[in-house]
This record gives sequence, C-alpha cells and structure tokens, in this order.
Amino acid sequence: MNIARHVVFGTAGHVDHGKSTLVTVLTGTDPDRLAEEKAREMTIDIGFAFLPLKGLENEAAIVDVPGHEMFVRNMVAGASGIDAAIFVVAADEGVMPQTIEHLDVLKYLGVPTGVIALTKSDRADAQRLARSRDEITKLVKGTFLEKASIVSVSAVTGSGLEELRAELSRLSDAIRARPTDGIFRLNIDRVFTLKGVGTVVTGTVRSGRLSVGETVACLPRKSLFRVRGLHFNNAPVTTIMAGQRAALNLADAAKDDMQRGDALATPGALEPSLMIDVRLTLSGKCRQPMKQRTRVRIHHGTQEVMARVVFLEADTLSPGESGLAQLRLEAPIVPSAGDLFVVRSYSPMFVIGGGNIVDPHPPKRRKASGGEDVAERESLPIEELLIEALDRAGARGMNLADIRIVCALPEEQLQEIMRELSDSARIQSGRRDLWFSTGAVSAMAEAALSSLASFHRKEPARAWIALNNVISAVAPLPEHRECQRLAIESLKEKAAIELRADKLRLANHKPAWSGRDATIRSAILEEFKRCGLGAPSPSATAEKLGCAEKDCRRVMDAMLDSEELVALDRDIFVLPDVLARSKMLVVEHLEKNGRMTVGQCRDMLGASRKYLLPLLEGLDREGVTAREGDFRTLRRKKSAE
Repeated sequence: MNIARHVVFGTAGHVDHGKSTLVTVLTGTDPDRLAEEKAREMTIDIGFAFLPLKGLENEAAIVDVPGHEMFVRNMVAGASGIDAAIFVVAADEGVMPQTIEHLDVLKYLGVPTGVIALTKSDRADAQRLARSRDEITKLVKGTFLEKASIVSVSAVTGSGLEELRAELSRLSDAIRARPTDGIFRLNIDRVFTLKGVGTVVTGTVRSGRLSVGETVACLPRKSLFRVRGLHFNNAPVTTIMAGQRAALNLADAAKDDMQRGDALATPGALEPSLMIDVRLTLSGKCRQPMKQRTRVRIHHGTQEVMARVVFLEADTLSPGESGLAQLRLEAPIVPSAGDLFVVRSYSPMFVIGGGNIVDPHPPKRRKASGGEDVAERESLPIEELLIEALDRAGARGMNLADIRIVCALPEEQLQEIMRELSDSARIQSGRRDLWFSTGAVSAMAEAALSSLASFHRKEPARAWIALNNVISAVAPLPEHRECQRLAIESLKEKAAIELRADKLRLANHKPAWSGRDATIRSAILEEFKRCGLGAPSPSATAEKLGCAEKDCRRVMDAMLDSEELVALDRDIFVLPDVLARSKMLVVEHLEKNGRMTVGQCRDMLGASRKYLLPLLEGLDREGVTAREGDFRTLRRKKSAE
C-alpha cells in the first residue's frame, strides 16, 4: 500500500487568541487573505499556509480557522480534513467559550492528536500563566489532548516558537499516514478564478491520488471535469495525493459549477444521498434531551446542511448519550460509511454533538424501528457488509462502481474481496459486470418456477411456455433481466426446467388433455390425417368442427408446442408424418430425375401451390434442395459432384 508522508495541521481556539498571528510567524505567510479580515483584524474565513518541518518529504500545511462564534460553520469546514490540532489559548485570557466549542468540534471530527499553544505569554505574569495552564488541563482531561504538550509562545518576542516547531515535527512523525491507493476524495473549501487560468478549487486530499489529465467527478452535482493543472506547496505538480493541501485547475469549469461543500471524487466511487443512518452522540453540555424529528445543522466534510433527526431506538436522546438515528437531509451530501460529522443546533447555533455514518444509502426507516438492522450493520465485517448491500440491491444487482459507493474501497482491493466471497454468497454475471447475492438469484428462480407452475395449471395441454411470457411475469423491469437470465440458467443446471430455444417448461410437466379441448384435438387429428398435405387453416378447421375459432387456435397452438402439428407457414399446419413423407418423396424424385418443377411436385403430392411453395422453401432453408430458375435440385448431390 502506498503511503503519503504529508501532514495537515489545523488551528482552533477563541477569537483574538492569536491563531493567525501564530501561523504568520511560524510560516512567514499571513493566512488572512480577505480585505475585510485585514480591516477588521479578525479571521472570517479559512486561511492556509505551508510550514517546512524536519523529517517530512514535503512541507506540512496549516489550516487557519476563524475563532468568532459567528463563523463556527467556517471553522468546522476548515477542521474537517486536518491530521492534528494546534489548539490555541491566550495566556492572558485563558479558556473562553469558543475554546470549549472548538475542542468539541475537534473531538467529534476524530482529530487524533495535537499540541496546545499558550499564546501571548509575554502579556501574562507567572501567576496568570499557571492559572491558564490549570484551566486548559481541566478542559482537555478525558479528550484526545489530555496528554498533549502545552507550549508557551509569544509572537512578539519569539519565545517558545522553536519548541513549538519541534513539537510539530514530533507529532508529524507519529501521525498515521494516509494511504494513497484507491479512491480519490477531496472536499472543496475554496472556489475562485484566476485570469488566464480559469476555475481553481482547493481542499485537503482525504484519500487516493489524482494526476493531470485525469477526469474527476464533482458531487453532488454529478459533473465531470478534466484536470488541467495541479498545485501543491504553491508549485505546479503532476500528481496530488492523500494528506496534501492542493489546488486544482479544472478544464471547462465555471466558478458557478461548484462551491464549498462539494466533493471531488473518482468517477463512480461515491454517490450523493439525502438520508444517512448514523450513530449520534449528544454533548453532555446540552441542557435537555434531543427530541424526535429535531431540526439540526449537519457539518459533513466542508458542507453544512439542515436535517431532521429520526431516532431508531427511542424517542429522545439524553445529554452525554449516543444512539442510532436516521438523518433526513434537506440537501444532498456525499457520504461514505465511517465518515464523521458535527451537529449544531438550529437556533441559537452552537455545537451539540457529532457522530459517524453507519449506512450512507439506507432505506427510509420509521421512528423507533430499524435500530436492530443498523446496529447489526455497525459491526459487520466488510465481506458481510458487501453481501448485505447485494441483498438490498436484489434483482437489480450491483456493478463494481455501485459496490464502491457502499464501502469506498480501492477497486483492486474490492475486486479481490469480491472474488474471495464464496459462491454461496454471491454470483457474478459473465455477460455483464454485475454482481448478485445468491439470495436474489434464488428468489428470482423461485418466482420463475412459480410462474411456470401457474402457466401449466392454466393451460395443462401446452407442452412449452414462451420464455418472454415468463420474463414478463417475473422480471418486468429491464434492470432485472440479467438476474432472471442467471436464475433460468441455474434452474436448467439443476434439471428443474427444460429449455428449448425461446421456450421452457417444468422438467416434470407432461401435456394433459381433457374436456372439450381433448375432443377438439381428436377431431383435428382425424381431419388432418384425412387431408394430408392440404390440411385446412385454423378458421376453416373450426368451421368444419363446429367450434369457436379461438378455441380451435388455442388447441392447435398446444399441438404445435407438443409437436403433434408442424407449421409450414402462417396458418398452414400439417401432421409431422405427412411432412416427413412429403420431403422423402421430393428427395426420391430428385435422386432419380435430377431436377423437379413446382408443377411436377404438385402432380406427385397432389397438393396446391399454397402448400407446396412453403414445403419447398423449407427444404431450401434446410440445405436439402437448391432453386435454379424454375427447377429444384438436390444440394448435397450438387456438392458431391
């Protein structure tokens, strides 16, 4: 597995605690890029800078986020792709409201590690410094920062900066590198245009790699764009990979074609969703339980959407507890199983919890039901998760792109897992790149058997049933036809059915005649024996027998199925032995005389041209005879010569 040695740090902390100033002195880059930020001397949106660190192949990136409560939405977007936190607390003020809220955001986003920067240490005396350290220690107890180093720094005097750099280097060595194999995934956090370049988007590569010239999907819009150019560390590169802060120039893309919150991904790897099954944790700081169908703000990746919470195990969720729920989203997101998210209250807006996605594309569930299914899915191994997805797809089946949406695995790894699944768990279609659960194919086979049995009960005299009739009954939707084909093949292999061209029947079915149909059949046989090659049409036969034409046709169709009659042409039927004798006489004549006209054939068989022409044309098609002008000759005799 290829590993990316790139690290993205993210700042967090209360407004005016010196986050942007710290980034500037560490990197030499001011992350505040907006004129309004300069004028107000306050970070409003996400900022970025690169930081050389000892031991890293390339520079680390720092994402700077706003600290004001009005811009928590932007803070969550910036923090969504970071590997470690630079948690900033001003020594002269200590822990403040957004200090606490930002810590909650980092916790719910699953940030694994970080360092605590005690900024503005030049403004605090020893007593104030000690008090601030105590406040921080109490705040981070039981969190991922409990054992984090607390480094006192001053952007004014430079005190502590080298110690902080050393700690960032140490963290970068310990951070688990991201695999670059498989699905490319990036959540867009900026969209802008450059003169002479075009539309540019930026974000942190969450997984995979992408090269210039490749195609990438923009979701949930489902647009496809070719990658014209890539930048990393303010320099052009041919490939970007997991862990990097990158800029992408997309060909034929306008600024309005995408926005913050959209996701770029390998085409076919991910799919938008308006419902997700989740495990939701409500913050212990909440003052009251969350009720059924509460409207909340969901922060996923760099996107914020409104949603209704439908609890699946109970009607409420108490502070500090977690439970299974389905989120009904008001706008689509691009989820994958295991993704983390943050929840904020609708109004007033503050962080109230977070969770992880269990099922990115679930069926709609009713309240207080379905919890057991979701709970079981949480603990499923990947192989069983894939079988569950195939079972859910049913007769529609899934191609590898569909399956990747469920599990977001690299294609090669996914193909290997699918191959290793036993035949008792999955079936691959050789005709198309489709996979089915054995349950889906078995269900289709049972439906086909039931349909055949029903047809045989309704028309016991019919020896065969048209395959199209069975297909229409058990697989009326075109997307179910491949599963139906596999089901028919499996039934044939088990000798449960007999298949002949475009007809089939149950293996144990024998035509059974009774009642009026049996009487009509007997009369038809007598009449056709008497008439020989010149047997009457169905309508003429019905008139002679004194029965309804539809009844006569139905019986004749059944006799054709059982090969008691043979069709020469439309509405021209004869008995099989009559046809065989007629063909024999034609061949004997040609063997003796070499050639024959239609008139000679008429004199020999005593039938009109109405019957003779389809007879002779049939012999031509079978390769027995050949037409040469007004004559017929033996084809095999000609070949022998």
